[in-house]
Amino acid sequence: MYQIPCNKYWNTWSSKSPTIMEFLPAEFSISIGANSYAENGKYTNFPFNQKIKLFEHHPDGNYCRLQVEHGGTVLQIEYVKSDDYTVTGKVKAVKLGEWGLRFQTLISFGFENEGNVESKNENFYACKRSYEFAIALKDKPIRECYTNSRDSLGKEVEKLGYYTPMPETEEKKWYSTMYNLEETPEIIFSVSVTNDFKKSKEKAEKAIDVSFQKLKSKYMSSLSSLNKGKNIEAMESMREVMAWNTIADHKNQRVFTSLTRFWIDRKFGGWFIWLDDILMHGLINAYAGDWTMARNCIKSAMDNTTPEGNLACLMAEFTEWVDRSQPPIASFIVYKYYQLTGDRQLLEEIYPILLKANLWWYEHRDGNKNGVLEYGSSQVGKGHFNGTKLAAKDEAAMDNSPMYDKAKFISESNTINMEDIALNSLLALDGESLSNIAKIVGDIKNAENVLEKSKELKKKIDENLWDDSKGMYANKHWDEGFVCPSPTSFYPLAAGVPNGDRVDRLISHIFNEEEFWTEMPLPSIWIKEESVNDNVYWRGRSWPPLNFITYIGLKRYGKYSEATKLLNQVMKHYTKHWQEERACYENHNTFTGEGSDSVDTDPYYGWGALYPLMWILEHIDIDPWNGFHFGSPEGKDFEIFGLKKSDGIYSLSCSSDGTVLCKDGLEIVKTDAVGRFSNFEYNDHYIKIKIPNQDKNCKIKLGNKKPIKVIMNGEEKELNNTVKLNKGEKVEIEMHIE
Repeated sequence: MYQIPCNKYWNTWSSKSPTIMEFLPAEFSISIGANSYAENGKYTNFPFNQKIKLFEHHPDGNYCRLQVEHGGTVLQIEYVKSDDYTVTGKVKAVKLGEWGLRFQTLISFGFENEGNVESKNENFYACKRSYEFAIALKDKPIRECYTNSRDSLGKEVEKLGYYTPMPETEEKKWYSTMYNLEETPEIIFSVSVTNDFKKSKEKAEKAIDVSFQKLKSKYMSSLSSLNKGKNIEAMESMREVMAWNTIADHKNQRVFTSLTRFWIDRKFGGWFIWLDDILMHGLINAYAGDWTMARNCIKSAMDNTTPEGNLACLMAEFTEWVDRSQPPIASFIVYKYYQLTGDRQLLEEIYPILLKANLWWYEHRDGNKNGVLEYGSSQVGKGHFNGTKLAAKDEAAMDNSPMYDKAKFISESNTINMEDIALNSLLALDGESLSNIAKIVGDIKNAENVLEKSKELKKKIDENLWDDSKGMYANKHWDEGFVCPSPTSFYPLAAGVPNGDRVDRLISHIFNEEEFWTEMPLPSIWIKEESVNDNVYWRGRSWPPLNFITYIGLKRYGKYSEATKLLNQVMKHYTKHWQEERACYENHNTFTGEGSDSVDTDPYYGWGALYPLMWILEHIDIDPWNGFHFGSPEGKDFEIFGLKKSDGIYSLSCSSDGTVLCKDGLEIVKTDAVGRFSNFEYNDHYIKIKIPNQDKNCKIKLGNKKPIKVIMNGEEKELNNTVKLNKGEKVEIEMHIE
């Protein structure tokens, strides 16, 4: 059985088409298709393509809307739930590409696999186990039939025309209805499932008259949202990209947020787990408020564990790349997820996998035994490209990067002959995060062990991968020295590697217009390398993960203005594409910011939502270095409603006049100060906060009770929960409450 709550049973689970609404426990589907005579009667069941536009999508499937196109005719499809077991659908023509009589819309109801469908007293009846399904139709279809396939009717019409005899099959798994847009430009139907057919029928008939607008407003208004400021679509967009890309892996009885709908069915057999993508989706889902799917994504990524100990790069129906992994971000993602959700149980479940995966890198990816690691392929399993340089580049997740042009695969060591700055930096960060997880689950010995390994690795990074001639870190060929830099040169910031003047020397390269500061920042190879002009995948294009890890590093070092500058530049293009195209691109042209200029970019790709996630993290976040922090770093308008955190629901309102933070509807911070407030702790008996220096005298009110002790910058102050802040002074306040 799929491990999901009943409020998610009905959803757009199918990888075959986003138009399909599926009741997952029974694998019962509502499928929509069409025949167009502007296309010579061609039938489509609307597999995902660039003509499909995806709009609102509640994470639980309570409401969703999309538009599809066939033969120039545009249909709007909406689904809304009356309750967890009843859904109503509406298909409406918004543009006709031909005479409506000649455009047939098909609505089919049935089972992809096992299940019984029949006509019972001239009523549709379907059942599987104890589930009994009933439907209601607002208008009588012009034709109907019972067949063994969702596509039988559409294919017969394509073959013989719309007066073809209805297909009949002995096995009946689907009930198909046909409408034309001349007679029925708006088609409404409902389906309900209970354990009693009569009750299902009553509920379906009642649901046919629901108000889509009222239910949409009810469901969507309860979700977290941005209500003020620029990039106001950020929360909405990351939630929708996650929701629409969430699918069911029927083979393995699990659900997760996939990379994209474009090629999951065509290339990989209906399901695939690219390790790092799915982990990132776990984090994005968590901040979007869908903790169920966040957890499922992380658990699905953990399913990639192998007997050797690594987390496999790719697992799919058609291939398994167990010989290689992907850049080690798992423990960082999981710990950040935990800081937000407080899900200790998940840590208990997956900690042994994370520990093995971390140690695996040290054991299997030090080809020249100097303690600085390389990517590779372990030559185990039967995955494609096993034991090749391409497999090692797959492990790097930068498949065609110019950094690796001169590298060779060394079969004796199972690695390429190039030490990698991204691998070593991310492994050091992974170890820090894993150490924190180990402490939480009570494994103190290994907490100390992995932390010590991370510290030693950071020293080796600083000693071996710093190119002093350029003033930055870079990959290093065993024989030929440093190679051309990429944005992975900035990953040591996320791991806390550089010290002293190396910090500012490194960061200066980010904003150098002759190196990395482009219209869409951080080209995947620096501008001085000719291959940046190839504009093909990792040869020149700008990628969300590169900007995300760099942004995390800047925040770790307290380089807030630099982090904000980077974020504002990428969001300028992300928001433009979302508003104009409803697109969330896999990668972008670094010189123009365009997404659609390359055939090698997906327009609705999961990790594209890292950009709106960064916008949320800019204003309200929790991490290992700044703790819980919030505010508008630039002092500009920002308002978020309903952000879920382990201890409550938070809302934040920022403007040039001040900052207000609420928890569960109550004001807990109110001040005329602006900027980023950090290391915030709050409970019934204790409040702590760090306040940035201000350009004027201010006041801050903390909580709603009189304190028994107030400490400001180490000195006891008057017992009042409103504290005065002097101009130009950084302040740390502690309040003890009875």
